[in-house]
Amino acid sequence: MNENNLDQSELNREMILNLFYTTNGNLDEINQTIDKKLKISGFRKITLFEEFVKNRLSVNPHILQMPKMEVSAIECIYLCQYTAIKDIEVLDLRKNFIGDEGVEAIALSPLLSKLRNLDLRNNGITRLGVKILAESKVLKCIEKVDLRLNKLGKRWEGKFNEAGNFKNLNQIKTI
Repeated sequence: MNENNLDQSELNREMILNLFYTTNGNLDEINQTIDKKLKISGFRKITLFEEFVKNRLSVNPHILQMPKMEVSAIECIYLCQYTAIKDIEVLDLRKNFIGDEGVEAIALSPLLSKLRNLDLRNNGITRLGVKILAESKVLKCIEKVDLRLNKLGKRWEGKFNEAGNFKNLNQIKTI
């Protein structure tokens, strides 16, 4: 594969996980590698994204609000492995571009085990993403989930509840 033709879909979860393992979690090395690849294809540098996240968390380490920030699936995957999010209780990623791949990263991230409120409105999420989210064994503290303005119908609220993984869930919205 020619690195000059690298597109966003090629920077997937496996590639980022591989970077974490090969660099022993050295964020500086990981960021440099990702930034080189993103520079070629014109995406935002991951170091800039990380700095933005750091600044948001410095205000309140329990709330991360990033609506309308053009967060991609790649950035969401990176975010879900970023240790500074371990105390987040509220995650607002509405009006971004995380899609099903980003939802999967959220659903599988052990760093989000304290998450209570998740807002994923308008992110191009399909029923596959909701199924993955509903099957999460990590997000046990979830109380509220907002999935409106995605590619879903009302019946997904019931299917989400049927999974039975969220004892504290008191509100889910899909339409």
